Amino acid sequence: MRFSKYLLFAMIGLSILFVFLLLQDPSENQPIEQSTIYRLMMLLTGGAGLFVALTLYHQARSQEVAAEKALELSTIQIIKDLWITPNLRLAHDYEKLGSMPAEMYPDLSIHSSQDMHQVAFAISVFQIFEDYKTICTHDKTGMNVWLGNFLNWSQSDTLQRLWPRLRINFQPSTIRMTEALFATANEIKALRAKQGHVSYEDYQAAIQKLAAILK
Repeated sequence: MRFSKYLLFAMIGLSILFVFLLLQDPSENQPIEQSTIYRLMMLLTGGAGLFVALTLYHQARSQEVAAEKALELSTIQIIKDLWITPNLRLAHDYEKLGSMPAEMYPDLSIHSSQDMHQVAFAISVFQIFEDYKTICTHDKTGMNVWLGNFLNWSQSDTLQRLWPRLRINFQPSTIRMTEALFATANEIKALRAKQGHVSYEDYQAAIQKLAAILK
């Protein structure tokens, strides 16, 4: 839409210039190279070339953006199939798998089906943080909306307890984002303990602070 608007302005500008040149009175015996018609023809040729070049660039860029989006969505689906789903199956089939869940996560002290369900769910939450980092360039929802959701989740003591053992599975940018979320979440929890509640304004101030850190 923005490209089309600028292109329209350019065409209007060219049209105004064409009219201006046509209104000029040519001198008698004027060489063809200096005539208004000749200049207009050259301008039309240049304008047409510029129009074609801009159109081709816009089409190529649109295709590039579409390919980037498709790759991002494909990556997210692959992660779901190869990472999220197996962990959910470990939780779902915990009783049938014997000691395997605990063996696969030896540092997480998995002793029950509930433990494995908590681990699987925590992994899915942390993966959502990473997926957001993947799609944020093209997402139209807005960073502050997502940070508001993530800030609520990050107040979970269980998520914070499991994170140190799971952080090795994520990108440095996700680690930075998650730990910033936990730090801000703990400030929110401390504020709630102090004043008995957390207002909308308190949350917005925390989200703005987070957004500044993560940009």
